Amino acid sequence: MVLIKIESLSQKELEHIAVQEGVSDAASMTREELIETLKDIYEDERDDEYSGGEDNIQRRFVTWLTDYRGDGSEITSLPGVEELPELYAETSIHVLMKNATWLYCYWSIAPLEAEKLSQEHGSFSLLLHVSVSENGQTIDSYDISIGNDDVEWNINVNSSRGEARVDLVAECADGKRITLCHSRPVTLVSCYWLNHRDEISSNEGLLKRELGLLTNREGSLLVSETVKNIAQIIREEGVI
Repeated sequence: MVLIKIESLSQKELEHIAVQEGVSDAASMTREELIETLKDIYEDERDDEYSGGEDNIQRRFVTWLTDYRGDGSEITSLPGVEELPELYAETSIHVLMKNATWLYCYWSIAPLEAEKLSQEHGSFSLLLHVSVSENGQTIDSYDISIGNDDVEWNINVNSSRGEARVDLVAECADGKRITLCHSRPVTLVSCYWLNHRDEISSNEGLLKRELGLLTNREGSLLVSETVKNIAQIIREEGVI
């Protein structure tokens, strides 16, 4: 779910949503009038799930673009919104830093390249080859097996120095290992918590925010070297 503040929506987006709600004169209304009109509509339609005051009225309004309409079929008619293709014509991989512990990468394989691989080498399986280097020297590398239908992955990294690069690799039935593409290197960073322990130990809100970056969707801490270091400091210094 993507939460969007009402104030961040453009005049055209507000008009679009108002038209979908049956407001006939939306094009002639001011921004303030559109916001108030839509709030009134959602307040009138509010059911038990959304009961609870102004905050939940806004929640219903701002989640319209994702799940209020169910299948999201109207999203691509919003100004400036285009439907993304299911497949891309090039083979590429991209890597982003999520936080000090995790990388996020996504990739695509051009259909013609996948077909060529199958014709020349038979069946193949995919993997991600992660390498971490510092001053031109590789200090860590490992493979991650992925499915042929996968298009994205979260990668745990234990190093806080150097650069990380991820290659998309095909392991073919004939024994060949072919690098299909590689990402641009991303600079790794150290954990803010470990470098600012005094500041965070006296600021509960900051502590919760930083630890929140190291939890999964269920709220459990992720197992990694960074988390182990944090836990060790908590035990030794009695931070919490």
